[in-house]
Amino acid sequence: MSLLNPWFLLAAASVAVPVFLHLFHRRKTRRLSFPALRYLERTEREHAREIRLRQLLLLLARVSALILIVAAGARLVIHGSNASHPPTAVAIVLDNSMSSGLVLGDERVLDVLKRVAERALDATTPEDRFWVVRAGTPWVPAVPGNAAEARATLRATEPSGARGDLSEALRRAGELLATSDFGTREIHLVSDLQRTAFEDPGSAPAGSIPVVVWSSDDIPDENRGIVQVSVGGGLPPVQGQSTEVGVRLANGSEEAGSSNVRMIVGERIRAAATVPPGSATTLTLPPSAPGWVVGSVETDPDALSLDDRRYFAFRSRPAPRVVTAGEAGRFLREALAVLEDANRVRRAGDDTAADPEALVIAAEGISLESLEREAHALVVPPADATLLPALNGRLQAAGVPWSYGVRTGGGGAGMTGFSLPAGLDGARVDAWYALRPSGAGADESSVLAEVAGDPWAVETRGAGGARVLLLASPLDATSSSLPLSAGLVRFLDWAASEWAGSSGSGSERYAGTRLDAPSSATHVRTPGDSVFEIDGTRSFAATGSVGHYTFLAGDSVVSVVAVNPPPEESDLTRLDERELAAAIGSDVTVVTEADSWSRAVFRERRGPEVWWPLLFALALLLVAESLLAAAGKPDKTPAPVPQPETVSHGAS
Repeated sequence: MSLLNPWFLLAAASVAVPVFLHLFHRRKTRRLSFPALRYLERTEREHAREIRLRQLLLLLARVSALILIVAAGARLVIHGSNASHPPTAVAIVLDNSMSSGLVLGDERVLDVLKRVAERALDATTPEDRFWVVRAGTPWVPAVPGNAAEARATLRATEPSGARGDLSEALRRAGELLATSDFGTREIHLVSDLQRTAFEDPGSAPAGSIPVVVWSSDDIPDENRGIVQVSVGGGLPPVQGQSTEVGVRLANGSEEAGSSNVRMIVGERIRAAATVPPGSATTLTLPPSAPGWVVGSVETDPDALSLDDRRYFAFRSRPAPRVVTAGEAGRFLREALAVLEDANRVRRAGDDTAADPEALVIAAEGISLESLEREAHALVVPPADATLLPALNGRLQAAGVPWSYGVRTGGGGAGMTGFSLPAGLDGARVDAWYALRPSGAGADESSVLAEVAGDPWAVETRGAGGARVLLLASPLDATSSSLPLSAGLVRFLDWAASEWAGSSGSGSERYAGTRLDAPSSATHVRTPGDSVFEIDGTRSFAATGSVGHYTFLAGDSVVSVVAVNPPPEESDLTRLDERELAAAIGSDVTVVTEADSWSRAVFRERRGPEVWWPLLFALALLLVAESLLAAAGKPDKTPAPVPQPETVSHGAS
């Protein structure tokens, strides 16, 4: 219940008038009893109760009449589940992540979510405004529109292969609603409430905006699929070498038994195995001819088909060439010797221009100024801090927008970062320099690894376009744990084969993440065979589909990247209802039945105005008051005067 004109309630003070008249405006008379009028006193006492009751009824009728007039003038409305609502700004958060492709019966979860979301559109008004935020495709903008436009957007939405970050989607919905000038705002979240879709159970990204959540209790938690494929442990094989492809399955139900996995390359099955749920295995990939090798590993289909196949791609080529410039140091020389003995790299002299895909290890920045556009340089700083000015001078001459400085403070820390090969995350670093931006273009650089919040590995470009990887520590035993473990060998193998070789390695890229385009690429072909023109200096964001993304320079293949669904999307464990308030916001309404959705949304329902029933009741009340007042008026017909008794005297 609410009032559209609440200021009219001030007129309610008029009810004091009849009350005042009833209590304080009675006629005062002096009562004198005459013997001839004593019978009237008896009559008055007999009818006093009836008179008082009539007066109270008249008072009640007059006060009620004033209240009805005030309520009608204040425009009273009665709220209800089927009533209308004030103009509302609504953000519909639709979970179209990979898990929404799960098939329940004869339809997908996403089909159920879209049908539920459309139920709210049946109760809209032309004044409402809608934004459709699709959690599985966050790169697609949410454009405001009316109910018809929102319905069309919902129906055109398909499952993505990406992760649905519902925390970010709710935060984005709240920001969109904050920009509207509507007094009433509401978020409709339709999702399977996958636990991994919420980044922090206590973040409450929706804040104080009311959120109506729908999720079905019929969505199962069990799923079997492939959650990881790794070629060569993340490093691609060189030409003429066989390699192992690691495969790991999701923790499915034990009752479902083991799953068959098959490795397919060139539409031919190259290897197969049987793997229990939650286990891993390796498949052997025979030596490949030079060129790009694209393939996949698949398992038996189940209700969630998007994680039944994962893709891989790598470039089979001769062992990459490594050029050293300056004094590399004992540990670097020994690590390169190990890789050369295993035919993983080829050592060369100091000719940095002979092979543009060669990795140039530029100790102290030597030879940076002579790098060609397609060259790749790994800069290793000196252990002696007094040599830093010379290193910074070479960086400036090569157009590298970073510089080295002495870091204040001491103590070691673990290395963090997910852009380096597996095994380096958590490596101990005891001494490092401060890497600082020092010129234009530094904002386009990428920090690949950090130590205690400081950059440790920074990828940037020189003035000629050469790619440069800056390390913050010397590669010696006193600065980090890398030289004393297999980490240094693995790091150099990664730098030469993947980072410098543009090999597309066996490491996975996840749907929904940006792909850095090679500098020479002019187009990209998606898994659906759509071709988009692209600037080689930018990244490609529309990676909602899983499969192979091919970067082209004209008709030539520059690079192939395998994009797979994030592993956490295969975990269908749902968020507990008790955690919803902490994970979403303080004002949450949960609906589990589709038929109840249309009654739960638009919580600020206004309902129809009830002025006309109030005025009708007022008219009836005034008629009743008039009849009641008329019934209490004295009869003006003169009463007959009683005659004295006549005594008859007869004759005696």
